[in-house]
Amino acid sequence: MTQEILDFLDNNVGFLATKGTCGNPRVRPLQSPLFYEGRLYSCTSKKKGIYKHIQNFANVELSAFDSKDTWIRIRARAVFVEDMEVKKAMFKKYPIVQEIYKSPENPDFAVFYFKNPSVKIQSFSGREEVIKEENE
Repeated sequence: MTQEILDFLDNNVGFLATKGTCGNPRVRPLQSPLFYEGRLYSCTSKKKGIYKHIQNFANVELSAFDSKDTWIRIRARAVFVEDMEVKKAMFKKYPIVQEIYKSPENPDFAVFYFKNPSVKIQSFSGREEVIKEENE
C-alpha cells in the first residue's frame, strides 16, 4: 500500500460496504485504518451487524473522499484475525478504541484485514489509477 493511500485513509472518513444478511448492501462509516506488517486493518465489535455481514459474505469495498477532488475505493476480502499484536497496535493508534473496548483481550473486539486489495484512485480532474496487491 503506498504512503499516499495510507495518508488519504488517515485523513478522511471511509465508508465500508458489505452485503447484509438480508442480501441488501449496507454502508457504514469506518474511521480506524491501521497499516501493520504489510496489511491494511480495521476493527469493529463482534456484536455489530458488520461482523455478521462479513462472516456471511467477506467481500467488501471501502471508499473514502477528500471532499475536494479525489476518492479511493479499496475492494478486498475481509479476514478476521485474533492477532493480539494487531489489536494492541489498534489500541495504541486509536484512543477511542481503547475507551470503547478497555482491553485488547475484550472478546467483543474484532480486527480484520483487507486481503489482496484492489485499490482504485480517481479524481474529477481525470486521474484513474489501479493498484492490486497480494498479501496472503
